[in-house]
Amino acid sequence: MIRMSGVHKHFGDLHVLKNINLQVPAGQVLVVLGPSGSGKSTLCRTINRLEPVDSGTIAIDGIPLPAEGRALARLRADVGMVFQSFNLFAHKTILENVTLGPIKVRGINKKAADELGVALLERVGIASQQSKLPAQLSGGQQQRVAIARALAMRPKVMLFDEPTSALDPEMVGEVLDVMTSLAREGMTMLVVTHEMGFARRAADRVVFMADGEIVEDAATDDFFTAPKSRRARDFLSKILTH
Repeated sequence: MIRMSGVHKHFGDLHVLKNINLQVPAGQVLVVLGPSGSGKSTLCRTINRLEPVDSGTIAIDGIPLPAEGRALARLRADVGMVFQSFNLFAHKTILENVTLGPIKVRGINKKAADELGVALLERVGIASQQSKLPAQLSGGQQQRVAIARALAMRPKVMLFDEPTSALDPEMVGEVLDVMTSLAREGMTMLVVTHEMGFARRAADRVVFMADGEIVEDAATDDFFTAPKSRRARDFLSKILTH
């Protein structure tokens, strides 16, 4: 479903992605771990060309990512993205935030979009908030709206770029619960996160990055019980002992 081949990315003199080769089959949940500055978020953002790459190829469901224009917009509609910041439209209600994409991009009529939106808000547990504005919701609720908004486009793939890092600790669980249920339903997901409990519970596979490279790519249990690289062992020993 996601295929990256020989991907390189620089920010000026900084080589942030070095020869990334990665495949994510349909229905798999892949968690990307690594220290800050390892290239995890950049990798996530290149998959729908929020960050253009310098070289290499990226394909979604067998279709190479176009550089720009309508073809890129069409492919992006198949790739849902949830960010650290919720990126909701402040002047639109929760329901309007969720239905805007299906109406504008997918061409769904308002009645059908509203029905879909309410169903998705129910799925993430906040249908009762549908007429409120984002500022009236907690951070955890806003992030669940962002997930519903991404799902409203009926994507083939969901990308999550540290979706809980901006949340207060007591709100993290409610967002991870929604993500875990998505994983169980077979959604193809690539998740950049520091939440080790979620990674162990929901991921089929873990990729560990350091210095712009994929250092380790392993089944979840293998990674947490017997990481092969020294970098991964050091990382886990620091995180799991606190």
